[in-house]
Amino acid sequence: MKKICFLILFPLVVISGCHDDSKKTKQPFPVYLLLGQSNMVGMRSDASKLPAELQQTQPNALFYKNNKWVSIAPGVTEDKGFGPEISFSKKMAEHGKIGIIKISAGNTTLENEWNSDENGELYLKTLSVIREAEKTQKIQIQGVLWMQGESDGSTKEKAEKYKQRLESLIVNLKKETSNQNLAFSVCRITSPVDQFPFTPIVRKAQETVSADGYSWFDCDSLSKGHDNLHYDTDGIVKLGELFYESIIKTKYRN
Repeated sequence: MKKICFLILFPLVVISGCHDDSKKTKQPFPVYLLLGQSNMVGMRSDASKLPAELQQTQPNALFYKNNKWVSIAPGVTEDKGFGPEISFSKKMAEHGKIGIIKISAGNTTLENEWNSDENGELYLKTLSVIREAEKTQKIQIQGVLWMQGESDGSTKEKAEKYKQRLESLIVNLKKETSNQNLAFSVCRITSPVDQFPFTPIVRKAQETVSADGYSWFDCDSLSKGHDNLHYDTDGIVKLGELFYESIIKTKYRN
């Protein structure tokens, strides 16, 4: 940074000073929320099968855990396996240092645990963790990666309310994060209809949500485990890459 100095002479008086333009306001640390259920957890992934470059610690991608930021690596984000955060952060951190906050739990619904209008448990937990992270440094939530909806396809009632619930979640997260330009990216669920008969309604809801900064992408080709519900190691890696592509497109579009 350039340092600008001045010297002004008056009779018997010398006034001097310096302006250091390196002392600019520090920009907030960019953070992404990874929210959802079992496929966000990475239920059927195997960290030992990751490509070598994804098994390494990522110094430019920090994960919020136990009230502190630690470098992302397999085994840090999940005790067993990994979620899309590993491949997503690998790509996103190429643009600069980022942070990840992840809240996910299997067999949870937008109707209940993620319900932002009725103080759902995981919605409130998300807000609480954000507030905790804000105490460590100045942060800005720039995007949300949403991998959820399988369980809402179990009943017609849940499925038919999904669109409205998701739109409310987006509105409420924008308000709580003080970011009306928040990017919100969704993997369209691929649940088998023999297990979740109202999956087509949820998929249609994800396709038709109306919100600024919202985008969804096709996950139909992702490989799965033997249960035909949870993405396997390769599927989770690809999921993180698709989230990256979706977030980047949305950010540039805005």
